[in-house]
Amino acid sequence: MLDKTLGYILCCQSPALFLAALALLVAYLAGRKHRVKAFFRLLLCILCAAGAVALYFLGIYKEYFTIRDFFVIRAAGWIGLAIAAFFVLLALVRAFFAAADARRAQKEANRAENERLAQEAEAARAAEEPASAPADIPAAAAPVPEPPAEAPAPRAQAEQPEPEKISLQ
Repeated sequence: MLDKTLGYILCCQSPALFLAALALLVAYLAGRKHRVKAFFRLLLCILCAAGAVALYFLGIYKEYFTIRDFFVIRAAGWIGLAIAAFFVLLALVRAFFAAADARRAQKEANRAENERLAQEAEAARAAEEPASAPADIPAAAAPVPEPPAEAPAPRAQAEQPEPEKISLQ
């Protein structure tokens, strides 16, 4: 009754097709920005769900399984579920990295915009500085006042010791 034919293996793949249909439905609902991609995701979701139902009824018709063991997942079904789960996880990882790349690009664009605004503000400040100098004296030729030099205070004679007189006698 449970021979390992191609038909049996295909009929056991209906849980995997249901998982794929569910993942495609979530992808459709999450990303409807691109209408063509969203249309094909929804179309593929409908085809996977219809294929899963058809494989279940075909498996019952060919007596690969009965109504009593309808929800029992066989070894071939587990393999199909593992493959479908792998592709679902792969899609999730790709979506995570795409979102991280988009965020990184957005931060870089914000950083570049802030640098551009800072440069414009610096250029505006530099343009305002020469305008605030007097009109008759150019800013570069304006004399810079020097601080007055302080003369050292004269030392008192009492503070200096007298040199010793050496006699030659």
